[in-house]
Amino acid sequence: MRIVILGGGFAGLSALKANNDAIMIDNKDYFVLTHRLVDVVKTGNPDLAIIPYKKVFRATVRNIDFKNKRVITDRGEISYDKLIIALGYSQRLLPNTEKLETVEDALRIREKMLKARRVVILGGGLLGVELASLAREMNKETYLIEGQSKLLGFMSKDSSEYAKMKLEDMGVNILLNTKVDSIDGNVVKTNKDTIKADLIISSIGFKGPSLISDLKLSNVNDRMIVDEYLKSIDYDEVYGAGDCATNNKKFIPMSAQVAVQAGTRAMLNALGQEEKFSYKQIAIIAKIGEEYFGDFMGKFVKGRLAELAMRFGLYRAIRLVN
Repeated sequence: MRIVILGGGFAGLSALKANNDAIMIDNKDYFVLTHRLVDVVKTGNPDLAIIPYKKVFRATVRNIDFKNKRVITDRGEISYDKLIIALGYSQRLLPNTEKLETVEDALRIREKMLKARRVVILGGGLLGVELASLAREMNKETYLIEGQSKLLGFMSKDSSEYAKMKLEDMGVNILLNTKVDSIDGNVVKTNKDTIKADLIISSIGFKGPSLISDLKLSNVNDRMIVDEYLKSIDYDEVYGAGDCATNNKKFIPMSAQVAVQAGTRAMLNALGQEEKFSYKQIAIIAKIGEEYFGDFMGKFVKGRLAELAMRFGLYRAIRLVN
């Protein structure tokens, strides 16, 4: 039985790890450690976020003939018996902003940040918080705009309050409960104020890849809808795993940890070892300055324990490739 995996991110690699006879297709020849892209912005060293693949068919997916079970790429067609779609996420780009999705994005942001005096960051999630910290480390006047009442809205109250305290101590201007009305050139207009910026970075608008909609798969925000076994609700031989997939009854978080678990489960289910998908979020760790902190096993941690949790996650990601 030929199983084809589309995408070589956390979900795709974990699926391949569960069945090394599968064929993994990706448009790059390297894996991107997305949680290290901020480090690339900081240092200008892309190698911090890149790990070369050991096994990949490098091609760009153009279409899928679901009826005849063929993946159509820019390098030809590949037939499959079972297909796992693990294409990761994309980011909806707002006008006059920069996004941080790829190594190329990181290098471009670095170049612009070096020249900037005032930086505005949209979104107070993990990425926004770490970018705001970096901007202040680079001595930029920094504004962090968040529409909700707290930073890191999906994390514990302790983590949220700690992030706010640390960033304010660094001199970050944090604007909570603030909605962006418009971005006109380099001017950000909110429901509270108007800010003129040299660089505007968006850390919001995460969704599935547009290819999901192009393929006419049932989806929510370009995330294909799968059942509790991670099987597409449209095609029996097709599975979805990672950030590009969700369940219409139970939301699946966009998370590297969840993606790894989903990739493994999708492959095992495709092989006939069917079980319902369930996941565990063991740790969510952030970094401000040189300090790590976050939620580990449901408890707030900081310092050495948080750093160890982060490094263990990095080690597991590297093991996926190697």
